[in-house]
Amino acid sequence: MPGRRADARVRLHIPARLVLLTGTQQCFLEDLSVTGAALIPQDKLPAEGASAILQCEHIEAFGMVRWARHGRVGLMFDEKLPLAQVVSLRHIADSYEANERERNMERARAWVQGRSKIL
Repeated sequence: MPGRRADARVRLHIPARLVLLTGTQQCFLEDLSVTGAALIPQDKLPAEGASAILQCEHIEAFGMVRWARHGRVGLMFDEKLPLAQVVSLRHIADSYEANERERNMERARAWVQGRSKIL
């Protein structure tokens, strides 16, 4: 299918930053390949064709917004990322998910025990 990414992706859902000419915004990195990424920005969607930098953990990738719709953004990198960086981010994502589950459980315990009013 034309326009589709041929490289394998890793599913992540970890915090990242998207740096644009209009400013920096927090986002979640949904998936990543050596050639691009899908992101969920916390603010408004950047314009298609905008230059951007994805920053997440040890990765800083320059690219262009290829699509922006339904609350998601597709970023195509100027240069391929090393596969080892993509794989290492998958391991970080696994740890992040486990830690986030534990934090949520602790928040729920604190709320049930009356130690906190916020979940």
